[in-house]
Amino acid sequence: MINKEYYVEDRSTRMLLEIGVPANLQGFRYLRSAIAKVIEDPELLNAVTKKMYPTIAKIYDVAPTVIERSIRHSIEVAFNRKGVDGINKLFNCEVCDCHYKPSNSELIAILGEKISSEIKAMELGVTKKDSDNDDKNEN
Repeated sequence: MINKEYYVEDRSTRMLLEIGVPANLQGFRYLRSAIAKVIEDPELLNAVTKKMYPTIAKIYDVAPTVIERSIRHSIEVAFNRKGVDGINKLFNCEVCDCHYKPSNSELIAILGEKISSEIKAMELGVTKKDSDNDDKNEN
């Protein structure tokens, strides 16, 4: 059995670093918290400014606008560093086109969904090799 909280924190940290978000930015911590909150409660994506940012702001004792701006800045820095290739490489497919940078909620949603699906696969005992074999059997 996996420790879900540890896995979410570890995996979101590695994913954010991989797409180019520097760990020294405040937005890095806020993004990690936002991903964890969305995995816990996916409905938060429907109320990012009304519920998610205020919830994270209480944790860090800052204003919700600080959360929003710091996350936006972190995404900007990541895309200036690695461009869209950083996120596309993470997913092994084209998630974003070359002229499009995801919004705060889009990035949180896609990273949260990726981690959620990995957790579900582990809970079901599905490995990468198993899913590759399933794909081959379908063709």
